Amino acid sequence: MFSNSNKLTRAEKALILGFIAGSRENPHPEHGPIITIKLNEAEEIYPAPNGLQHKVIGETYFQMNYDTGDYKKLKKIRPITK
Repeated sequence: MFSNSNKLTRAEKALILGFIAGSRENPHPEHGPIITIKLNEAEEIYPAPNGLQHKVIGETYFQMNYDTGDYKKLKKIRPITK
């Protein structure tokens, strides 16, 4: 998960590893129980509904829920604006 992470800081990596290891003390309770950290951002080729392909920015996030202990990876696609 961390090998392709080009947006992750050392502190964020430590936070994720601690969460996965079982630490449920929210370091930022003022932001609520769900913390989302950006792992990666890169240009990608994405198929359009019309069959063509276009370049987009693909963003990968890691989301932790301190209330439930659940975590998941999220992928978001956004268009490249020029």
